[in-house]
Amino acid sequence: MNNRRMFSVMMLSTASLIWGTSFVAQILGMEFIGPFTFCTARYVVALLFLVPLALLMDRRRGAGAGGNPAVISDWRGCFRSGVLCGSALFIASGLQQIGLLYTTAGKAAFITAMYIVIVPVYGLFMKKIPSKLTTFAIIFSTVGLYLLSIKEDFRIEMGDALILASALFWAAHIMICDRFAKYYDTVKLSTVQFGTVALFSAAAMLLFEAPKLAPLLASWLPIFYAGLFCTGISYTLQMAAQRDVSPVTTCIILSAEALFAAIFGYLVLGERLSEREMIGCAVLFLATLIAQIQEVKSGMDMEPGA
Repeated sequence: MNNRRMFSVMMLSTASLIWGTSFVAQILGMEFIGPFTFCTARYVVALLFLVPLALLMDRRRGAGAGGNPAVISDWRGCFRSGVLCGSALFIASGLQQIGLLYTTAGKAAFITAMYIVIVPVYGLFMKKIPSKLTTFAIIFSTVGLYLLSIKEDFRIEMGDALILASALFWAAHIMICDRFAKYYDTVKLSTVQFGTVALFSAAAMLLFEAPKLAPLLASWLPIFYAGLFCTGISYTLQMAAQRDVSPVTTCIILSAEALFAAIFGYLVLGERLSEREMIGCAVLFLATLIAQIQEVKSGMDMEPGA
């Protein structure tokens, strides 16, 4: 592993730790405001961090008052790709934010981690047959989800169902980022995708909620933390790291997010899981670990920078 790839792995590990705390911030942020209001404010904060950074980078590249054609072309490419990334991110984060109204941070994190299993399943649509280990992981994840979320009367809680749906789009977001992160400037791509999420979230906020200034100000701390650290910084770290790390390895590193979320949910929110739910979390985490063992062994040498 060369120094560049090692640094990318460290960036992903940092993002995983920060995202583990994001579930707590998201729950605390909705004590006074709705989910789409929180998403809007969160991504606006992220934009306030990224836009000046992107403009500063353009200035250093010599964009000038007349506009550097290379810079303009780069923004155009980032716009098309960023809207695709942002659309997947809007659906994923929106479903997750709504789901957190009805479930705990720990459960949400472990269900969200199923995107690690979903990513190779998406490979089927690209005619990539999953390995035997991946097949076993899918079975394990199904059992874990049953233990964690399905009640004795075979009913799944609405919050858990929404989080599971969001996991489908988190997986799609990883795949889309992998497609474009290698070709475009990371900061610009993040700026466009966050702008897309902020715009779509604002539309949903005005359509479904009645935002007011006082509740928004009361939630400023979790909004600021989620916007700056969990969004502006962490997603940019992810996209930068994916230049040198494959989607498979990215998913496995980010799987630690679930453990961090359960720990912070316990420490900050006092969340407790039943014995059945704890077993479900353990089985789900096992599924995320075994899902890609064979792929990692066979693919490490093929990763960029390996």
